[in-house]
Amino acid sequence: MEKEYIKNIISGDKYYSIDDLRYNRNVGIMFSREQLEDFLLTKNQLIEDNCGIIRPLPLKTFNSKHIFYVNGDYLSKSHEEYLRLISSDYALNNSWFYSKNFEDIPVSKLYSEVEGTLRIENVTTTHKRIAEIDNSSNLTDNNDIMVKNMLNAIRFILDQKPAFNKENLYSLYNILTKDCLPEESRLKSGIIYRHDKVYIGAYEGAKPEIIDSCMDSLFEFANSKESLKEYGDYLPYICHYYILYIHPYFDYNGRTARMVSFWLNYINRIDYAPYFMSEAINENKSNYYKALVNTRSTKNDLTYFLGYILETAVKFSIVYKNLEVVKEYVMSQGNTMSSAELVYTKKILIHNSQGFFTQKLFVEYTGTDMSKQGALKMLNVLCDYGILEKSKNKKGESIFRFNQNLIKYINN
Repeated sequence: MEKEYIKNIISGDKYYSIDDLRYNRNVGIMFSREQLEDFLLTKNQLIEDNCGIIRPLPLKTFNSKHIFYVNGDYLSKSHEEYLRLISSDYALNNSWFYSKNFEDIPVSKLYSEVEGTLRIENVTTTHKRIAEIDNSSNLTDNNDIMVKNMLNAIRFILDQKPAFNKENLYSLYNILTKDCLPEESRLKSGIIYRHDKVYIGAYEGAKPEIIDSCMDSLFEFANSKESLKEYGDYLPYICHYYILYIHPYFDYNGRTARMVSFWLNYINRIDYAPYFMSEAINENKSNYYKALVNTRSTKNDLTYFLGYILETAVKFSIVYKNLEVVKEYVMSQGNTMSSAELVYTKKILIHNSQGFFTQKLFVEYTGTDMSKQGALKMLNVLCDYGILEKSKNKKGESIFRFNQNLIKYINN
């Protein structure tokens, strides 16, 4: 394919998935299987030509020539939008929106991180139960042990601020997996990575004999001052993807990868980083996995994964900014919202900040087994605060809508 034609496709403000390129008539491309393969090969040729908008990364690969991303309008505009949102908040408050007093993270935020990370993998729990687990010992339930391990892993990072290296990653992995792994998923004594092959859906992880050298390339990349200068807030999520790509363990690779991005944001003091990312992934797991599949299926084109991170960061920045508006409004009425009320308000902002919804949809948004009576009780409380407006549909059912006067920030 003509290189200029490919450059035009990949440099615009939309970045097309494989399905878009092959089947979406609105895109107007409709590649055949052979043309798609030619398209992917041409992108690699552009890397070899030192094409300005494609950035290859100094990380070892095992099934493609490069890991790379395209720094075209799609990524740059998403990045600019995210930075604009958090910079405007910094200008108002003289502190970063998500890292205010981050040296002393409130327990509630730590619990939120744990809850969000575990629910990605369908381990359900509650803030109250997490608090109980945190103060318990001799746990026997596997889910409870995983929660305790996650709390200990977060504290390992916050309290020790460990350097990101082979030994400390091994320590983190052992904290996360303590008393959780079946025999067949455990590492051999004296070996810090898996000793056999592993498959991730249709994809195979790196062969055991090259994992060590691949991971060494990751540590070198992540700890380079030049890398931090060059890639900035992309760096933690490049490392996140790379761990999933190499898959150095039999199990817990995803949980480890998500913790690594949190770790690198923290020790590098990337104060404007979206520390809510585990929670955000939890709210839409399908898009997270879709971004990973698109990246793997296009010879490690990280544009898909980084784009997902940025789009999610923008969306959740807006959610949290609107949540602050709500809190201030309720306080101005002489009321204080409980933690549960804040959580449920946030769920509505995430899933349906502008349209009408029923009690049944509200339960779906919250991902709970809440009874109809319990849901209506909570919704009526939010109506009393003036956060929600209540009416009836044609069936006579109560329907609710967020008070649009409280939606000060909208995702364009």
